[in-house]
Amino acid sequence: MIIRWIGRADFKSKRRGLWIALLGPDGVGKSAVIERLEMSNCDGQFGGSARFHFRPRFGCDARERSPVTQPHAQVPRGMLISIFKLLYWLADCWLGYFFLVLPAIRRSRLVVFDRYLPDLLVDPVRYRLQPSLMNLAGAIARLAPRPDLCILLDAPASSIQRRKQELSPAETERQRAAYLQMFEHLPGGLAIDADRSIEQVAQNVAAVILHMLQSPASGATGLSPCQPTD
Repeated sequence: MIIRWIGRADFKSKRRGLWIALLGPDGVGKSAVIERLEMSNCDGQFGGSARFHFRPRFGCDARERSPVTQPHAQVPRGMLISIFKLLYWLADCWLGYFFLVLPAIRRSRLVVFDRYLPDLLVDPVRYRLQPSLMNLAGAIARLAPRPDLCILLDAPASSIQRRKQELSPAETERQRAAYLQMFEHLPGGLAIDADRSIEQVAQNVAAVILHMLQSPASGATGLSPCQPTD
């Protein structure tokens, strides 16, 4: 199967704009897929696109940041700074939602996040979190505004390692398993086979987006928290 729905998926699509988040280990092709989505504009279905990395960065310099090449190179932050960072990221997500994401959706734009707050639960080392703060990180992820669709780009660890070797094979395999487990309980979670050419993967993501736009839907909105199902 190229595409697998995971968890519960309920959508409300009375507008043409859409908010999606792409997750997956380093090397699975998130950035390349997003670039192709931006170029194709899903066959002209949107009035443009807006791209963010992990969080909206409301009020910050919107220029492209340098890619992270050594995600596990830095040591964890101290406890108090880590708590502050988590709370700051949550506030940023809500401010960014109201002042950046929601206006873009109302203008019929495709809003795409390369990673999002649930990523904290899979790779806390990347975000320099203390291990003892994982329960707080989980609460922060649940309280954040939820995208219309979270997409996991999934591929065998061996395929990912052929593209990037920034993480060890064991860590890549661990992250893949952790993403799959998280998406089992993530509302609106969708896994797409990324062990294909970037063009094929981007076409499959675009097909899902178009299907959502064309299908009657009910249930979730951007304001619903990103939380596990029962």
